[in-house]
Amino acid sequence: MKEFLKNTLASCLGITIALIFFTFFIVIFFIAVFASFSPDSTVKVRKDTVLKVELSGVIPELTNNVQTGSFNFSERDKLGYRDMITAINNAAEDDNISAIKLSLEWPALNVTAANELMNSLKKASDNGKPIFIHGTNFSQSAYYLASIADHISLNRFGAVDFRGFGMMAAFLPDFFNKLGIEFYTYSAGAYKGAGENFSRKNFSDENREQLQDVLFKTYDLFLARISENRNISEERLKEIANQLLSRDDLSALELGLVDAIESKREFEMRIKDAIGVDRDSDLRTVSIGDYFRSTRSSSRSRDSDQIAVIYAEGMILDGNDQGGIITDQPYVNAISKIAENDNINAVVLRVNSGGGSVIASDNIFRALEKLKETGKPLVVSMGDVAASGGYYISAPADVIFAEPQTITGSIGVVFMIPNTSELMQEKLALHFDSIATGPNALRFLPTHEFTDFEHKYYEDAVESVYHRFVQLMADSRNMTYDQIHQVAQGRIWMGEDALASGLVDNIGSLQDAIEMAASLAEIEDYRIRTYPQIKDPFTRLIEELMGESVSLEKVALERLSKTFGDFTHIQNIHRLKGQQAIFPYSIMYN
Repeated sequence: MKEFLKNTLASCLGITIALIFFTFFIVIFFIAVFASFSPDSTVKVRKDTVLKVELSGVIPELTNNVQTGSFNFSERDKLGYRDMITAINNAAEDDNISAIKLSLEWPALNVTAANELMNSLKKASDNGKPIFIHGTNFSQSAYYLASIADHISLNRFGAVDFRGFGMMAAFLPDFFNKLGIEFYTYSAGAYKGAGENFSRKNFSDENREQLQDVLFKTYDLFLARISENRNISEERLKEIANQLLSRDDLSALELGLVDAIESKREFEMRIKDAIGVDRDSDLRTVSIGDYFRSTRSSSRSRDSDQIAVIYAEGMILDGNDQGGIITDQPYVNAISKIAENDNINAVVLRVNSGGGSVIASDNIFRALEKLKETGKPLVVSMGDVAASGGYYISAPADVIFAEPQTITGSIGVVFMIPNTSELMQEKLALHFDSIATGPNALRFLPTHEFTDFEHKYYEDAVESVYHRFVQLMADSRNMTYDQIHQVAQGRIWMGEDALASGLVDNIGSLQDAIEMAASLAEIEDYRIRTYPQIKDPFTRLIEELMGESVSLEKVALERLSKTFGDFTHIQNIHRLKGQQAIFPYSIMYN
């Protein structure tokens, strides 16, 4: 009887706890649902308001297109820089906005984003909205964007990092040899650098050549824009970098890199003086997120003619995930729906990707080809990177636009197979025996060294894939195999060089691509529809709970990635399966 009562009480307690958790979850669910349906709060912008533009962390091109955990409700929106540009352009015409206050907290902005934000800020400044920025330490990429400001002030004991660009990569064969692991690398294309890190101790001559080309041309663009913004000659800027003249706040001021050394309070007083506000009054500000939400409804067009803009940013992977990556299932589905939508007259694919899975890239490629069969014009706009798989999905376009700083091409193939025989047999003392139905049943195992036959098999395989890759690009670009092969070889090209080689058709921005799409579709009045439609964190949480268990690995990865940015990239590489078309480097200009 005693055991019966004990078990009964334990069961009742368990049921009670479960009901409490269930009730709590239901309450949270309905709160979130009602919040998601609530209209955007309207922000009233009064006279002499300063638009506050705060840039920090990863800034996607499309709002909310970032990798986040499902439990992350800390931010309502991660405003993309496209919407930021819209807000800044609106502010340039808004009589109630008197100035723009820019804040840079280690933003991870690509060069394309920085240039386009810079252009919008310049227009606002030219329209009587001065740009102010104050900081303690400016990285090179942050200073590049900050240079457009009418007034740059530096906190006492701050600094401007200005020392030129460099690139470093780790080469790992000796490290893996100590573990008893060797990587067999098979590549097609003399410039295909992926895999070198595992098979060499330094850059190959071909890879060094192409990386130097990208680095120095990007540096030239960097210097030219800062020279224009700050009225300092490029020769002087090179001297500042090469002699490391910018060392502290005083030297930055003396060199003309900043306009003043002042505290935040002094900085705000300067803004008040500039816009004619009493120094004893509070500075009236509005965040760019609130300002965008309050103005976007008035800017929406109701035209029936539409142009779909598909943002493809991040690594290309197989699957159905969303946010900061390109997985084939949602993109193929979106492209299919666009093809069936009679209101959509043309499509622009905006690519910011170094590639990834060959199969996922090909699935998107085929979906775009089917879309073209409907007669809808397809125009590609390349951002910072549209290489390897990123170029693959661009190839079906009627017209391809690249930006001057775009890295594209990388049409090549690489296979990497680990040989762990020494690790298994000598270091771990593992022994293997086998039974097979034929001579090839147990070939290509990483537990044994490859024979000449196995090496030849992969060499032939990589050449076959490369041949198909080149031929497909040649057919898509209306070029011969030899013409594409000549500029392929796994080589990367900057925008102007890609134009000269026939890999792209024009140098221009996303807006240029949209205007081209409208022209090809013979429409003048249209509205833009953006894809993919990013789901909010709560919706993703519900889908995970209903479909699969919430992964603690995802939560941990999110936290690690905030501190160590490479963790997300490593996790994505871990997900890759089969053949890859990928540009192996993530280039950030800091």
